[in-house]
Amino acid sequence: MNQGTPVQRKRIRWRELVGISLSRLVLVVVCLLTIFPLLWVLTSSFNIGTSLYSSTLIPRKLTMAHYINLFRKTSFAIWMKNSAIACIGGSMLALSLTVTMAYAFSRFHFWGRRYGLLALILIQMLPSAAIIVAIFRILQALHLLNTFLGLILVYGGTTIPFNAWLMRGYFDSIPRELEESAYIDGATQWQAFVRIALPLAMPMVAVTFMFNLISFYNDYILASIVLTGKQNYTVALGLRSFQAPYAANWSLFAAASILGSIPIALIFYSLQRFLVEGLTKGALKG
Repeated sequence: MNQGTPVQRKRIRWRELVGISLSRLVLVVVCLLTIFPLLWVLTSSFNIGTSLYSSTLIPRKLTMAHYINLFRKTSFAIWMKNSAIACIGGSMLALSLTVTMAYAFSRFHFWGRRYGLLALILIQMLPSAAIIVAIFRILQALHLLNTFLGLILVYGGTTIPFNAWLMRGYFDSIPRELEESAYIDGATQWQAFVRIALPLAMPMVAVTFMFNLISFYNDYILASIVLTGKQNYTVALGLRSFQAPYAANWSLFAAASILGSIPIALIFYSLQRFLVEGLTKGALKG
């Protein structure tokens, strides 16, 4: 095949080289813009003083005082424990409710199934902030305000539509023949679900659990209407207490932000192998 004259081939190579160089330059700039705020917060946590804006990107003198004061003068350890209780409890409740619901919508045909799926879509469009008053009144009537049980119930209930749609798409991608062969061998519907469908859906279960955990851990609005008192604060609420109109301690806030992000980073990297498999397979119906 004729590739053109040497001059034309050279021009084509230069165009490809310029295109690749520009794309890499754009990626480098985007990465720097993404990393810069995190780097600024990290260096501010080691800077002397309490100001975030006057601190230098490269600290002139490193100090661990802010990390030490975080545990000596604040309830940061208690906030981490409270976040673990609320996030893990809410994630487990959300999974237990949505996995069985998604399997029923995927495998069973019953009256109202179509309208149930439509209702999930409509509920998913409604932000949780729009129902804050209703949530507050319900928890008040049940005497669950300022309790972790109330926050766990709120977390588990508000994520049902999104989780159910994710899990249903994944169950649709699992061949029905696997469960039908189990029925032939005498298995019940529950046994086929627990022993066949659920183990095959573990990648999406892990993805859903990770999404819930990160969402609950970063939540501020719902936690602020349920919990009161610094001893009951989660990490998100505790970080807000470092900021006052005339006495903001930004260095302590930076140290708490760095330590508070470590659990989420560890969970993400430990479950990231399920992320691509769960989302890509759940988007296709096999």
